[in-house]
Amino acid sequence: MTTPASPAVPATFAKSAICWLHVDGRDRPAWYAAVGDTAYVVSGVGEQPLPELPPELPITLRAKDAREYAGRFTATATQLRHGDAGWAEAMAALQPARLNSPHGKSEATIEHWVTAGVVWAVRPDFDTAAPVTRDAPSGARENVPTPATTPVRLPKHFGGRRRRSG
Repeated sequence: MTTPASPAVPATFAKSAICWLHVDGRDRPAWYAAVGDTAYVVSGVGEQPLPELPPELPITLRAKDAREYAGRFTATATQLRHGDAGWAEAMAALQPARLNSPHGKSEATIEHWVTAGVVWAVRPDFDTAAPVTRDAPSGARENVPTPATTPVRLPKHFGGRRRRSG
């Protein structure tokens, strides 16, 4: 069963703050701040871990209110540097959207992004919806083998203490 892209994807794009960027053979979650048809994404030290984005990549969107698949599109990614055209617009969108920043919502956050962050402008092409089969494999990787084990006997406190009557 193939799900067609919703005609309300641009509205979904503006309302949501999470997307999945397909990089290095897997989908990686990323928060973004949308302005028009551009998603500004920041990564780097102290930010979300993302590898260098290729110039063209698939992006998957979800509807925020229904938490449903909204579409998979081809997008272009451009790295922005301090002073580039679009930098001020990116900072104006990203700074208030950044939750739990160790620097707060201050100029220190922007300075941190200038020195230790990477800011990307990701522009989906909403006319190139790629069908995604709901029954397709998720692409999740197998669990990594580990030497950690669960002891055979459970500790006495497992299940809580017994209540005394009386």
